[in-house]
Amino acid sequence: MAITPRDPPERRTADVLDDPVAHGPLFDAFPSLVWCADGDGGCSFVNQAWMDYTGRSLAQERGVGWLLSVHPEDRGPLGRQWTEALGLRRRLDTEYRLRRASGDYGWVHHSAEPVTDEAGRLAGYLGTCHDISERRNAELAARARAQEIRLLADNVPVLIAHFSPDLRCLFANRAYAGFWGWSVEAVIGRTVGEIIGAEGFREIEPHIRRVLEGDTVTYERSLRTAEGGARVIEVNLLPQRADDGSVAAAFVLITDITRHRLSEQAVRESEERLSKFAEATHEGIVFHENGIITDCNDAGLRLIGYRHEEMVGRPVLDFVPPENRDTVFNSIRTGTERAYEAAILHKDGTRIAVELTGKSMPFKGKHYRMTVVRDIRDRKEAEARIQFLAHHDTLTGLPNRVLLMDRLEFILASARRREAGVGVLFIDLDNFKTVNDSLGHAAGDALLRQVAVRIEGALRSVDVVSRLGGDEFLVVLPDLEDEQSPVAVAEKLLAVVSEPVVLEGQDVSVSPSIGIAVFPRDGASADTLIRNADSAMYLAKDRGRSNFQFFSERLSQTAFKTLSLETRLREAIREEAFELHYQPQVRMDTGRLVGVEALIRWPQKGGPPVMPNDFIPVAEQRGLIMPIGAWVLREACRQNRAWQLAGLPHIPVAVNLSGIQFKQKNLVEQVERVLADTGLDPTCLEFELTESMLMEHTQELMRTLDGLRILGVKLAIDDFGTGHSSLSNLKRFPIDKLKIDRTFVRDIASDPDDRAITAAIVELARAMAITSIAEGVESEAQLEFLRGRGCDEMQGFLASPPLDAGQAAAWLADHRDVPGAPTVILPKSA
Repeated sequence: MAITPRDPPERRTADVLDDPVAHGPLFDAFPSLVWCADGDGGCSFVNQAWMDYTGRSLAQERGVGWLLSVHPEDRGPLGRQWTEALGLRRRLDTEYRLRRASGDYGWVHHSAEPVTDEAGRLAGYLGTCHDISERRNAELAARARAQEIRLLADNVPVLIAHFSPDLRCLFANRAYAGFWGWSVEAVIGRTVGEIIGAEGFREIEPHIRRVLEGDTVTYERSLRTAEGGARVIEVNLLPQRADDGSVAAAFVLITDITRHRLSEQAVRESEERLSKFAEATHEGIVFHENGIITDCNDAGLRLIGYRHEEMVGRPVLDFVPPENRDTVFNSIRTGTERAYEAAILHKDGTRIAVELTGKSMPFKGKHYRMTVVRDIRDRKEAEARIQFLAHHDTLTGLPNRVLLMDRLEFILASARRREAGVGVLFIDLDNFKTVNDSLGHAAGDALLRQVAVRIEGALRSVDVVSRLGGDEFLVVLPDLEDEQSPVAVAEKLLAVVSEPVVLEGQDVSVSPSIGIAVFPRDGASADTLIRNADSAMYLAKDRGRSNFQFFSERLSQTAFKTLSLETRLREAIREEAFELHYQPQVRMDTGRLVGVEALIRWPQKGGPPVMPNDFIPVAEQRGLIMPIGAWVLREACRQNRAWQLAGLPHIPVAVNLSGIQFKQKNLVEQVERVLADTGLDPTCLEFELTESMLMEHTQELMRTLDGLRILGVKLAIDDFGTGHSSLSNLKRFPIDKLKIDRTFVRDIASDPDDRAITAAIVELARAMAITSIAEGVESEAQLEFLRGRGCDEMQGFLASPPLDAGQAAAWLADHRDVPGAPTVILPKSA
């Protein structure tokens, strides 16, 4: 504000403040906002420009009223500044936001000078305000942009800096400053040498000279951190040119590429390890790209008989038999990484059974298919041997009962379709025990082998003969012309079997007793026909031996009994009239308790319980097995959890699954729900499956098995050795335990076949890291044999009979696995 009256300035200004209103026209002519205060600090005058700006009158602004036009956030700081200036009679020079008449706020610069009278007393303040909104807004925008740049720079995974031509830091993000051990504030203004150290500066000085000459520079550098670690950085130097083309500054962008370099090193080392492994392993390894062989290790060359140069560059399928090519091709095409069995062709044309495992992997900068070729000829031979032992009599080489039943079922199915007859002959040797007792078991075995050969020689090629065990044989005659057709065969068998056999230098003769049952007259099923032929054989013995007899009794009574059993069974399901007994399972070596098997019983009022073998087949035939199986699962889990809560051992309970239960699509969900409802840990549940359940290798089967495995439920194969499982299935499926069938254990002390089969199963389980357990162990002789062969666990009356829930709880309490608690006392081998 400029005033040019003729009196001295101080006096003239004081006069103005004495009566500023009187000078209003003069102040109103000013374009600036004029503000006057009296000696007490209260506003005494504002000009028209002020009132137009704020939309408030002089009366509203008098005293402290003018502060109401100041932004609330600025009002406090301004009041303190004004109080301090007034107290010290000092000039007020400040900026704040002043409300406009439109309601928004504008930034003003307020400058006010103190005025004194002739006596030196403070007369007041005379000040002006200028709108500086445009400048302040520009400053705020610039500050916001700088903050955005800072925010962006501090949050990118790159080190950023900006240097002047004299190599002083103009800008650095937090990552750059922190990487070199500085704060952002401390690094600004420092030279490159000060920031990274003199030694580092000497190393990169040639690069700096190049960027100052206008070149864009990129280089890598290895550093040692303060903690002693190694880092690798990639540095990009970019010149910033002035309008005249000279270098005005330089940008620095640094990326930590340690992880990338370590990854590259790891790949190189992995390739080197892979190469060394391929050279050292005994398994063949073949690399191929798009089905064309690119490399093969020495083991693969030895296996297939070709030289390296004879294989490289040729299609993989050239070395695969035609019947396996689709399988191998599909594995390559789909990138399957699951092991599968196939065959390869040796150079001499021999087919070699192999297991192939493909892996897609990077190698030497490209993506290759690596296939591991494992020679499984020995395994196949072992598998064939196991299959033979499981389905053939080791003494005579004839089919055993398992294979016989399979073939008989097939023959009966064919006969039903063609309405043909089938004869079943049950043969028992008379006085065979006398030969064994007088000449010894070796002579008895030789006699059985001779009889087997003679029986086979008396039959047609389509007929089936089996040794059931001991001195019992079974013959199946398909395609009978009439019901009397078996007579001629029986007479021929009587003749050939009765011929003398030379044993130990002596002529020995045995005669057969033969029972005959004819399909469909004497039965519709294999079991019925065999049972009825067996009955007829005993009739032949009763009638003097060395003859044959037909079965004659009808089976109506049996059918009636089955219907009655079904009716009672439905009622028992509704009333949950079953109960579970539990048979302990213990370690073979220590007697330590390892689990229990849940065994269903059907109690009867006033009589003995109905055993599972008597009602489970009916339940399966009549569609009743599902509710029974569901009850068994829930009750076994509930009881096991109740025992655990009572402080008894945490052990798995084994539950038998029927084939129908196992094929349910939602079996895993049902099991998961039962475990959740009962609170039982999945590891405390084990399912026993039969071999036949695993025969159909379907996706649904694999999903069920994988689902149970993921839950944590254990899986065991029950009655192992009586079905058709293969080694490949055992390897493929997540099996935890093999349970040796009691039929093998029963005669293990006297039957060489049972000993051979049992020993083979135990050895197989050990080789595949699967627990072996024998059921039906009742004698010390059985225990001694199993323990000697290395069987892991046992179950049977020798340890404990099946117990009801109360008895089982007491038994478990006596055998809990804690210090001082007893284990099962098993006899020790001599």
